[in-house]
Amino acid sequence: MIVADFECRRCHRVHEAITSHGKAPKCPVCGANTKRIITAGRVNMANEAPEWLKSVVDVADRSSDKAHVKAFVKNPTRRTYREWMKGEGIRPMDYTEHGAPPMHKPPPEPDVKRLREEVARRHFERKRIEVG
Repeated sequence: MIVADFECRRCHRVHEAITSHGKAPKCPVCGANTKRIITAGRVNMANEAPEWLKSVVDVADRSSDKAHVKAFVKNPTRRTYREWMKGEGIRPMDYTEHGAPPMHKPPPEPDVKRLREEVARRHFERKRIEVG
């Protein structure tokens, strides 16, 4: 199965469909035959310049004559950010340092003997019969 773009031969609308290779579906609007069309591929650029990178550019010394600073300020991407950090002698904070997210700690081992006694005590309280 592939995802491909198709153009209707009658109404010329373009739609996307999942189909087996070589089979053209009917137009979802008018029901006429369709033909497969070649479209430009989609490139994901979402992570190339993340939002947090803009705040880092504000911290960079814009008056510096260093090449790595000029490249980062002119074109802030992850690659130029890493080069800027290396050139400035800055390193990312390690996860064990202050300010990092908390590390996962396994829960403490349960006190099985105490739990067993508590369950038994509650059971006997619920089931007891008082004669008075």
